[in-house]
Amino acid sequence: MAEGDLVDEAMGLGLYAELLAMLEGTSEYSDVELFETLDHHSRRLRSMAIMHLEFVVKFGYSSSSKKNISVGDKIYSNFPDYFEAWKLAGIPGIAPILLRKMISDFKSSRNKN
Repeated sequence: MAEGDLVDEAMGLGLYAELLAMLEGTSEYSDVELFETLDHHSRRLRSMAIMHLEFVVKFGYSSSSKKNISVGDKIYSNFPDYFEAWKLAGIPGIAPILLRKMISDFKSSRNKN
């Protein structure tokens, strides 16, 4: 399964916050050492994926359509095009094997309940 397909599966399972935590380095499934090896372009894609997922987690909007939400004097935006580019680039910042494990662990815990 391609890396982008793994992300799509995780998104389909509602694992938005978990994906965000993996990219931020706060998840047990993060590989923080991987962040240090990213080139400039991969770091930028990772940053945009983080911003997109922050929007998804905050507002619960995961559609591939561009959306802006005003809250007070701030405007929040998602970045679906950059998120797709991040997936096409091979999900820099996430180790696919750890993403597979996260999905597998989630499915296992869900089946126990």
